[in-house]
Amino acid sequence: MERYVDALNSRDQDALLEIGAAPDEPWSRAQADALIRSRGGKGLIITKAPIKYDRMGDYTGKTAVAAADKEGRPVQETVELLHENSRWRVILFEWPSGGKASSVPDGRRQSPPP
Repeated sequence: MERYVDALNSRDQDALLEIGAAPDEPWSRAQADALIRSRGGKGLIITKAPIKYDRMGDYTGKTAVAAADKEGRPVQETVELLHENSRWRVILFEWPSGGKASSVPDGRRQSPPP
C-alpha cells in the first residue's frame, strides 16, 4: 500500500504499472494516467490500511486505506488485492477484452467481472 500511495503522490505512471503488474501498453498507460488525474499528487500519508482477507480460489482481499492529504483532510479508498507468490498485488487495471480480469501476470486467463 505504501508503494501505491507513493506512486500516486509522485504521479509516477511507471510505478503504477509495476504495482499493478500491467504491461507497458497504451491501454494500461491510459488507465494509469486516469488514476493519476483522479487520485494523484495529493500528498497522502497512510494512517491505516487493514487487509480483510477473502478466500475464493486464490487469496484475495480488500483494504480500506485511511489517509490524510497534505492539508490534513481525511481520505479513504477501498483497494482490491490479490495475494500471489508471497506478495500482495493491488488490482489497478481492467484488462482489454479477451484479457485477464486482474492485473496480476500469472498466465491464467480469467473472465472479466460481470
